[in-house]
Formats: sequence, C-alpha cells, structure tokens
Amino acid sequence: MMIINNKKFLERCKNKKCFKEASFSDEDFNNFKYNKPTEFINHFWDLFENFKKSYLIKYNKPINNSFPGQAYGIILTYLFDREEIQIKFMDENIDIKFIKPDFLFINGDNHLFLSVKTSGRERWKQAEQEASNYKEKYPNARCVLLMHHKQEVEVRQKDIPDLKLDDIIYSGSEKFNELITSIKNL
Repeated sequence: MMIINNKKFLERCKNKKCFKEASFSDEDFNNFKYNKPTEFINHFWDLFENFKKSYLIKYNKPINNSFPGQAYGIILTYLFDREEIQIKFMDENIDIKFIKPDFLFINGDNHLFLSVKTSGRERWKQAEQEASNYKEKYPNARCVLLMHHKQEVEVRQKDIPDLKLDDIIYSGSEKFNELITSIKNL
C-alpha cells in the first residue's frame, strides 16, 4: 500500500495569500464531515463565495482576480489529501516544455492530467493545448478539464469528440464523484 504524503502541496496552499485572506484553515479542511467529494467542494466553495461578497462590502472593491483560481486549487488539494490521493505534481514544470499541470496523478503507466478552471471562457483552450502536448509524450494519458461552472461545462461538452481532452467535468456533479473514485483506482 502506498503512503500518501501531500504535505509539500498543502504547505504551498497555506502560503498563498488567498488561504489567509479567505480565512481557510487546516482544521476546517481536515475536520469537515462529508459523504461525497461534491459536498466537500460545494461547502468550501460556498464559504469562499461568502468571503468574496463580504470583501466587496467591506472594501468596496472585488477580490484579487487570482483568488478564485487559488481558492479552487486549495479546496481540491485538501480534498485529494482527505481522499488519500497522492498528488505527483501540482502547478509545476514537468518533463514536457511549457506544460504545467494544475494536478498530475501517476501510478505506473497510468497518468491523469487535470486542468482546473473556475470558469471556462477562453481558458478551456489552454487546457486543450496542454492535453494535446501531454498526449504527444504520453498518448495513453487521460486528460480532464475540471470546472466549477455548470453552464460552461455543458456548453463545452459537445466539443469533446473534436478535442484531445478526454472529458470536461463540473465539480458539483456526480461525474466529479466518479472522477475522484477513478483517481483513487489509478
């Protein structure tokens, strides 16, 4: 049995300005009781959304543009740790030039490349390009775009047959719970 150690990724999360500003805490992430991964995501995303609203009221300006993506990554990192999923790489350079996966999970020859976006807009194209480049070196890898915007996922789903991305998943869906199970069984 593999020992799961995501400590360096959790420490990286705790050092992000968003972690402190949004009042995230190790204790909250580690003690929150949930039955499905979607419950974990939705709970902490709702807390972040409340932080955004209170920040706007308090400072009369929106939060830093990078905070939603940071918050999403932080929440996912803690979820992966809680689910005992070993992260191989997180937002760092790998052996393919210009590719920096949000999350990469590897077990032997099985690779899951996870691009994470709070919304798609034009950024889904970045995920597609990275999937294409990654599959040049690892043709059997599974490349997934994970978004926390239901309508944008539904719009992009129709493009899957024409993309290198294997799937686009909304993190508030049952399909997300299935993704977590598939990563655990990688």
